[in-house]
Amino acid sequence: MSPRDDIAGSRWRGTGLDTGHPMFGMLGQMRWWGKDFTEARKVDPILVTDDSGEVVPDTSATGGGGASLWEVSFRGRPTASMVYDRLPVIDHFAVVGPDTLLAVMNGRGTVHEGEHFWFVLERER
Repeated sequence: MSPRDDIAGSRWRGTGLDTGHPMFGMLGQMRWWGKDFTEARKVDPILVTDDSGEVVPDTSATGGGGASLWEVSFRGRPTASMVYDRLPVIDHFAVVGPDTLLAVMNGRGTVHEGEHFWFVLERER
C-alpha cells in the first residue's frame, strides 16, 4: 500500500508549526481544524470549526475548489502530496508515525522569507 492510499479515507486534525510564517496566523484566524481525505481523488483541504463548534469544509481560501492526492517528489523524495484543484499549491506529507504526518506547503506564493509553512496532521480516530 502506498502512503497516499494509507492517508485516504481518513480525517486529519492539523497543527501549524509557528516558525514565523504568516500562514500560521491566517489558519488560526480561520479556525483551521485540519483536512479530510475522503478518498484519493476527493479531498476537503481545509476544514474549520464553525460558530457552533462543528467541523466543516471551507472552500473560501481555496478558490472554491478541493484537492486530490498524488505521489509528487519534494526535495528529491517521493511523497504523498495533496494537489489543490484551483490553487498553485501542493502539500507534501511524510509519515512520521502510524497516525502522524509531517507536512509542508509548497507552491507559488507559499514561501515566506525563504521558508515554507510546516504543519503536523494527526489521524482522527
